[in-house]
Amino acid sequence: MSRRATAALTALLLLLLALPAAATSTRLLSMGGGGDYFEDVDNVQRWFGSLATYPDLMLLELGESSGSNAVGQALGAHLSLDPAHRFGVAGLWIYDDDPSQDVRLMWGLKRDVWQAGLQARFGNEARIATSYDYRTGVHSVDEAEAWTWSLGTGVRLDLAPRTWIDVAYEGTMTRVQAIEEEVVQFSDRRSLDSFALRWRLFHGLGERLVLVPCVTWERDLRPELVYADWFGINHDGYNVGTYYLDDARSFSAGLGLSLLPDPDRMLQASLTWSRVESRLTDPATGADTWLQRQDVETDALTIRLGGEMRVLHWLTVRTGVWKTMSENVITRYGTAWWNQYSGIGRDEMDASLGCGLHFGAFDADMVLTDAAPFRAGGLLTGTTGGNALWSRITLQVVF
Repeated sequence: MSRRATAALTALLLLLLALPAAATSTRLLSMGGGGDYFEDVDNVQRWFGSLATYPDLMLLELGESSGSNAVGQALGAHLSLDPAHRFGVAGLWIYDDDPSQDVRLMWGLKRDVWQAGLQARFGNEARIATSYDYRTGVHSVDEAEAWTWSLGTGVRLDLAPRTWIDVAYEGTMTRVQAIEEEVVQFSDRRSLDSFALRWRLFHGLGERLVLVPCVTWERDLRPELVYADWFGINHDGYNVGTYYLDDARSFSAGLGLSLLPDPDRMLQASLTWSRVESRLTDPATGADTWLQRQDVETDALTIRLGGEMRVLHWLTVRTGVWKTMSENVITRYGTAWWNQYSGIGRDEMDASLGCGLHFGAFDADMVLTDAAPFRAGGLLTGTTGGNALWSRITLQVVF
């Protein structure tokens, strides 16, 4: 690639990154989501080939407000392995309360017109519960543990001065084991049956307009402890769980558009259609007479609008609106409701408002809670009752 072409691509990438504003998961949330359609450091979680674009930084995810606690807390760091970037960029992420991941290890390399990345993810969730069955008078101790291992790889390739492509693949292995009174009641191991394949293209229609088509195909196959069906009906009226095999397959296709009038402003819009087919079947010996199978098919259309603007040297404001129109078709198979069918349509709309604070190499991104804008007076006087002001906060340092 010529120096002129490389310079043009770099300029477009800088615009997409909106470098004066911080780039985090909180930024995505405050702009209405849809992070697959524009560049952001949070992309490295899904587009592994982009890691080398974001070297030498540290992020602290303080999490999202959930009652009196915070969920989604994490600490991540990306570090260049040498000053000349010959050996690439290493990444480490540590998570607090996500059962699908405790640790992510990453590595990315950039060479001329291409970038490549590798990622390994490990998660473990253990549960110990004691119970008493008043019908039999028996006390029991139940233990369950689930392990998740994932390996991912991604490539980014420059096709033209204003065009590049991202491809990512991730395969997942799982193991679930349940023990009751030191006797193994259930054990299941899956090797790369779950996977994700993603593709997207960035094409600059000019210096200010970027078109981004995106397609994803994913499968999540793993055992799940089910206490109730899709409608919340329990097994025989009791809180008795049964291990079912949940096979969820999803496909989505969408188109995003980013308008970049200048480095201090960005507008983004996207339209995404998705289909999810989920089948719940009992993998144990013999079919459960209560719920032999449950099929759920969901079609959804999501429209997103979002934007950000740097209003002061140290302040960026962001907002987003998204609307999802979906239809669920549920079919249950069991002795109580053989071939019972229901179709449910939903229209949901939500909005977000956030800001970014910039102090040299340090950035803080925040998103207001749903109730906060309408309770601002009470929040200032401390009379709001239990609602927090911020729903999510991320801190970032570039070094």
